[in-house]
Amino acid sequence: AMGVFKTHRLKVPVLVVGNITAGGGGKTPMVIWLANHLKSMGYKPGIVSRGYGGKRKVEPMYVTPNANPAASGDEPLLMAKSTQLPVMVGKDRVKAANALIKNYSVNVIIADDGMQHLALGRDAEIVMLDAKWRTGNHMMIPAGPLREPLERLNTVDLVVFKGFFENQHYYELVIDCIHQLNHSQNTKDLSQFRNQKVVAMAGIANPNGFFSLLSNVGMAIIKHPLPDHHQFTAVDFAAHNETMVLVTEKDAVKCESLNLSNVWVVKVKVNMPTKTLKALDEIIKQVMS
Repeated sequence: AMGVFKTHRLKVPVLVVGNITAGGGGKTPMVIWLANHLKSMGYKPGIVSRGYGGKRKVEPMYVTPNANPAASGDEPLLMAKSTQLPVMVGKDRVKAANALIKNYSVNVIIADDGMQHLALGRDAEIVMLDAKWRTGNHMMIPAGPLREPLERLNTVDLVVFKGFFENQHYYELVIDCIHQLNHSQNTKDLSQFRNQKVVAMAGIANPNGFFSLLSNVGMAIIKHPLPDHHQFTAVDFAAHNETMVLVTEKDAVKCESLNLSNVWVVKVKVNMPTKTLKALDEIIKQVMS
């Protein structure tokens, strides 16, 4: 039996961006895009996240753009850097959200990965799926990738695929620029990575997405996948000090203290088709009215 749990309605609207599958559905770019989009519309969004893998002394923890990723978790830190908006991490998302409302005068909450966190009342749910993997074998964890039965998709407000998907809502990730680790103003043109050996290193849920992003623009890469949420040390890069190494933005936040001049960060941006943008704006209009 599920037992009776209390759902807490907050003073401000809550938009949940979630998965019903384990890992790699393209949630983080969507949360960042949505937060920046709401900001551009004149709202004051705040982000709450579980802060996976973070070892924190305080709960909930306010994440600044220069926080320690070991405490905040890598995704929340990337969110804080990419939006310059208030981000709060904590196991208790209701507490985290209320702290944002009280201390940072936010008027809308984006809950990162809060689909299964039912204590947090929500006004809309956006579910992310990977266009390549979709829902896998349609089976629940551990037999398959599903965290919840497929029927759950019938109750959500919008399903958005990461990657082109005909007749569905989707977004595509494209390379925005490639800059040197710790020196975001120092950028290189894509062509400068094409005619030489480049190592692509990724400690994310779906490293193949990152690898194909690079090979699709004509780079010959040496793939170096690492476990999701990998904690980087100088040892990871020791074998590659003669070679240029490309990393994701998510991993870059964990490499900043290493100060490596041959590491370059692939900054991506979201291409949102008009139809999907309209659907998202419709949801925003509903929850904000």
